[in-house]
Amino acid sequence: MGNKAKKRNKGIFRRNNGVFRWILLMLLCISVPLETGWILNGAKAAKIPALSAESEEFRCFDIKAEELAQKAPFRDTYFRELAFRSMYGQAKRVPFFFRWQAEDEVVNSYLDAYGAVLRDISCFPVALDGSGEAGFSYENSWGNARSYGGDRRHEGVDIMTSNNVPGYFPAVSICDGVVEKIGWLELGGYRIGIRSEHGLYAYYAHLDSYRQGLASGDKVKAGETLGYVGNSGYGKEGTKGKFDVHLHFGMYIDIQGQEVSINPYEILRYLEA
Repeated sequence: MGNKAKKRNKGIFRRNNGVFRWILLMLLCISVPLETGWILNGAKAAKIPALSAESEEFRCFDIKAEELAQKAPFRDTYFRELAFRSMYGQAKRVPFFFRWQAEDEVVNSYLDAYGAVLRDISCFPVALDGSGEAGFSYENSWGNARSYGGDRRHEGVDIMTSNNVPGYFPAVSICDGVVEKIGWLELGGYRIGIRSEHGLYAYYAHLDSYRQGLASGDKVKAGETLGYVGNSGYGKEGTKGKFDVHLHFGMYIDIQGQEVSINPYEILRYLEA
């Protein structure tokens, strides 16, 4: 082989070697972050336990009404997305590696809980006054301190009526379901509880009266009248008038065998819109 040919081959080798090194460098630049992400997100996923009744972050249910309105009607894909967001610390973007390595049992515990809260709801729990002469209002009072009957937390949201007239506004079922409990409680007055198909327990308290004939075990439809908003409770059966007329509305689901309250505030905003 001539000297010119040898020099040409050496030049080609140097060029090819340079390209190979460049490709190798690029692969390292890509693979190192990927491997690091895999390790770090895998470690994080491994530390996350299944949803428990003590999960205050989940129970606060701070998913804005505007997002719920955009995602309705709710599907499993949305519940899965919410599950990953909760597990990753309410991040809007959850890394693929974390999703891939998260334990199915843990993911499903969150997915099932979100489904229990959202699958069946469709109606605001107080019917509007068609005449427009009276209305209602509410604020996020879930978790606030209460003292009657001992120090405790408020486990719902109070929907206050503008006219303060008992028996004026109908309380309606937010979902299809079954009347699970009905009758007097000292704290809740005349109360009723509806259990939905997927496990939500909707709690209505301080009613003035029930719809005639309604009984435990009856099936109800979303929007169906259950009773009328009042101010009963805080005493022996029949006690009324110890506070302004309002509906105490609560939402409960079962988490690991324990029924716990969920903040209904953003859900009420969504249902009212």
